[in-house]
Amino acid sequence: MPNVTPRAASGQYRGKPTVDQPSQPFASIQPRRAVDEIISQIRARIQSHDLRPGQKLPSERDLAEQLGVSRNTVRAAIRMLEVSGLVSLKKGAHGGAFLNESNSAALSQNFIDGIALRQYDVTELIDVRRVLELYIAEEACQHATEEEIEELAALAEASRLAEDDVPEYANRLTLHMDFHRKLSEMSHNGVAVTLMGPLLEITRQFHLRTGPAGGPETHETRQKLVTALRRRDCEGAQEALSQHFAALQGRILAASAD
Repeated sequence: MPNVTPRAASGQYRGKPTVDQPSQPFASIQPRRAVDEIISQIRARIQSHDLRPGQKLPSERDLAEQLGVSRNTVRAAIRMLEVSGLVSLKKGAHGGAFLNESNSAALSQNFIDGIALRQYDVTELIDVRRVLELYIAEEACQHATEEEIEELAALAEASRLAEDDVPEYANRLTLHMDFHRKLSEMSHNGVAVTLMGPLLEITRQFHLRTGPAGGPETHETRQKLVTALRRRDCEGAQEALSQHFAALQGRILAASAD
């Protein structure tokens, strides 16, 4: 069996704690659209890595002096950054505005909201998930640990047993989503994991509206997938997922035609 080396988790920063002040002071801005300009400057510092995850932003007073605006304007900008998931506000003597380690939850909600604003065919959702998860299956085949594969196998078995033991469909659906979420984590690709989050949530909401769409082949294809991953058979893993999505799409289309 080939050696398998998990990748480092994407986006993690393991450097020493940084000081509160960035390397350069923030530039003063014009009052018009001041809040937007403050947010743009902070985003630019994040993208350039001058500000890093876990770092504390300068105080309201220091930011207001550097930017040439009122503390109320700074406060409004920080609140908007909090809503967007970029910063967290902490109270107390050591409190302030801190950059989050990740804003994947906020990204997922923004993604869901954006899709909800337009009509889409469920086959579009399945097509996107198929492309992404085929990539994930290949990466998981190459980079997942033996322990991760066995954890996926346990989720597959729990989902199968729940068909008879768990009457609430919502609870069974959670197990289905957990299986696909775990598979994405096994790719050791942070971008893939982040993208899968909102796609799975949209899938969950769809199935809650339409009712059960699974069949016995769901558990059969999952077993094929787990077996292929244990063998490090990338083509077999992708074929198992392709069969799953083809069967799912067929059942949804058939239900829509009724």
